Amino acid sequence: MFKIEIEESPILVEVSMETQKIEKERKASYRKIHLSFFIFMLIQVLFYFTFSEPFTALFGIESIIPRPPDEVISRTARLIMIYHSLSVPFVVANTFWILEFYNIRERWIPTLKTLLIPGGYISGTFGMLFAYTRVRIFHEFFYFGLFLVFLGGIVFIVSAFPIPGKFPDPKKDRKGTNILGMNWEHVNLIILAVCVMISTLYGAFAALENFTGTIWDLGRPTEAFLPEAIVRHGHHDIVERFIVSHLHIQLAQSTAMVLMVAYRTSKIEGRVYSIVLLFNAIGVMVISYGAWILNHFQIWVGAGLLIICTVLMAQAGFKNVIKDNIGAENYESASRSVKIKAMVSDPVRFAYYFLWVYSQFVVTICGIAVGLQTDDLYRTHGMDILEYTFNVGHWHLLSTVIATLLMIKAIDFYNIQGRSRKIAGWMFFVGSTMAFGFVNVYMLRHLERPPLYDGIALFFTFLGVWILFSAFIFAIFLIARKYRRDNKDKKAANLLLISDQVIQER
Repeated sequence: MFKIEIEESPILVEVSMETQKIEKERKASYRKIHLSFFIFMLIQVLFYFTFSEPFTALFGIESIIPRPPDEVISRTARLIMIYHSLSVPFVVANTFWILEFYNIRERWIPTLKTLLIPGGYISGTFGMLFAYTRVRIFHEFFYFGLFLVFLGGIVFIVSAFPIPGKFPDPKKDRKGTNILGMNWEHVNLIILAVCVMISTLYGAFAALENFTGTIWDLGRPTEAFLPEAIVRHGHHDIVERFIVSHLHIQLAQSTAMVLMVAYRTSKIEGRVYSIVLLFNAIGVMVISYGAWILNHFQIWVGAGLLIICTVLMAQAGFKNVIKDNIGAENYESASRSVKIKAMVSDPVRFAYYFLWVYSQFVVTICGIAVGLQTDDLYRTHGMDILEYTFNVGHWHLLSTVIATLLMIKAIDFYNIQGRSRKIAGWMFFVGSTMAFGFVNVYMLRHLERPPLYDGIALFFTFLGVWILFSAFIFAIFLIARKYRRDNKDKKAANLLLISDQVIQER
């Protein structure tokens, strides 16, 4: 008996003089789903990019596509739809990346695909259409897409729920994941999924009341849709609190989803991983609850625990990159310069783990620093414009960071090799480092500073954005090309296998 491996589906072939039995082990693959969502969201971003400042400032135009009138209600509806038409497909895509690395009950996979894939496309498409047309039927289709995704979240909880000693198979547990007889990777998945569902309900209840109160003139101000516009108010009613809470936590939870993928790819294990999984579970619950009740101190405690998890994960990732390049047996004896050279020899994996650490400074720590100075500085007379700028930029920055992390991971997952891999890796490294660093220089500016400094910060921010944007397009091209080639190779291998089978039968 010999074994032939084609992509991820092992095929066992037993040869005898009379019969040949072929047994195929079923393993769900989501590569086509990943690629389709990459292309779908690229089309969305290309459309939205024509209205963005990096594009309009470069060409000195308002926008290529005429924009609807900019009344408060139109602008508010447009911005909210832009956020959600991008974020919902991203959460769906992120869920399938988790399924790529974590086992769930196989019988639920078709149901998840039936709910999540159409839900992501419907909400993303009709949210984008409603943003620029204000046609009411598009908003109802958008809600229908959200409903499908919400049902998919419930099915995911059922399909991934751990049972001690039974599911997932304890014999296949990684070192450090089994704590008190329970698989804590899956415990973390369930905690995260439940917290995401609760946060989604916060946004849904607020949107239903707020949208109704606005369109039928029931006294609700239209800017109440925008957390960055109302967060500075001293008093919030229950709807406004739900809105602010929803945006505060939803991006953080999306980051935690990306982090669950990073745990698997970094190959962290052992006692350190046990500590990380415990901290991660507590951190997600604390930061979520802190956002639900709008308690910044609890949010910061949860964020601090997740920072520890991220740093330990990245450390394990860097260590394994070095071992893969110089050999595990040479790791301890290797000099620091040799380790650094080995670490940067693969710019894709280097950029991935570097960005995890770098983002803690340019996103998390900067956010905490602004939060600590909110009352003493940012909400004093004449300084509120700085808080507004930071609120808008901070949330956009975090969403771009996690999208960048997922795209870099995809390059490695699809096994892009050669010069293209190195070019893509360094493009992501340079673009993200420049854009994310200089945008904080601008957001954390002082009003008394000469405008020249702000202009320089914006110039390098936009330069980094263009490099990063080019990296995304280049990466999707490489992934699509690799996917097509792999499919051709797989078909050729299957044809060869069938031919061999026919020959043996004859």
